[in-house]
Amino acid sequence: MDYIGLKCPICGKPFTADDDIVVCPQCGAPYHRECYINAGKCIYEDKHGTGFSWEPPQEEEKAEPDIKRCPRCGAPNLKSALFCSHCGLPLSDSAEPPYGTPFNGNQQTHGNGSAQHGGTPPEYGNFQGQPFPFPLDPLGGVNPNEPINDVPAGDLAKFVQGNTQYYMPVFASISHFKKNRFNFSAFFFQGIWMLYRKLYKVGTIITVIQGALTIGYLFLMKYFVLPLYDKLYAVAGLTKDSTSYAMTAEQKTELVRQLYSLPTQQKMLVAVPFFFFVAALAIMLICGFVGNRMYLKYSVSQVGKIRSETSSPTDFAIRLQQNGGVNTTLGVTLGLCFMIIFFVS
Repeated sequence: MDYIGLKCPICGKPFTADDDIVVCPQCGAPYHRECYINAGKCIYEDKHGTGFSWEPPQEEEKAEPDIKRCPRCGAPNLKSALFCSHCGLPLSDSAEPPYGTPFNGNQQTHGNGSAQHGGTPPEYGNFQGQPFPFPLDPLGGVNPNEPINDVPAGDLAKFVQGNTQYYMPVFASISHFKKNRFNFSAFFFQGIWMLYRKLYKVGTIITVIQGALTIGYLFLMKYFVLPLYDKLYAVAGLTKDSTSYAMTAEQKTELVRQLYSLPTQQKMLVAVPFFFFVAALAIMLICGFVGNRMYLKYSVSQVGKIRSETSSPTDFAIRLQQNGGVNTTLGVTLGLCFMIIFFVS
């Protein structure tokens, strides 16, 4: 008989897969070994010899309507719990146990009371080790106790806070399989994304560089390159609205001749905006490719620092909440600033 989830008659605490359970040889009542030793006897001793046989309470679950059993280890949890308090399994309705088989009451137990689950732990994500999202699982299918760069995934998730369904499988894939995923948020927003994720130092550097490239590109295009092209078009007998399809061969030849006849300094200035654009694009690509790795390294270092500076689990959890997460105000403000620059220019 499996006793996981039933209550010890002495202490009233439910049995878990790791408990050392002893059974009275006379009536079959289960106890925590420590409880049985402290009591010194079976509490139903007065009924021994009368045909009494211990039976599990039939109304136990009805008496606890707010209890949710873990599908892996059988431990009781509050209905509002996101993770099992015993084994850390995500308890959302759609989440499947990522390790071993679900709890079905038929697990074999060792002498120490620990459960023997069938199956072997699968790789993170799909069979190729690539992460994929679990929409209703806060950790995206990653075991909260699984170390990611020597930090429990559950602690990392408490630090990341936002969009953990994406980041935790990606972090696990980077840590265990050295496989990364392109981060489109980092690609499109670069420094803004970093500051939003509280990578303040590198985010500030990238934001300043991208801001300088953007402003320089817009300034040169508006006040030098476009006016110069207007003059060259006029010399070639074209208007600024002319397209390459509407040009005659003679007009194209004249336009090219005018460009080549420009002084060397002007030729270089005409090319500068192009190099600004290429540099900005290169930074976007770099951020997209290394963004997740940078964020993982930052998160791991911050969690380790917080753990070394706190002495109690409560303080540790509070610091994770305060130092982690995102800076929405800063991200939105910088995004609006860049939009204003584009529209004003």
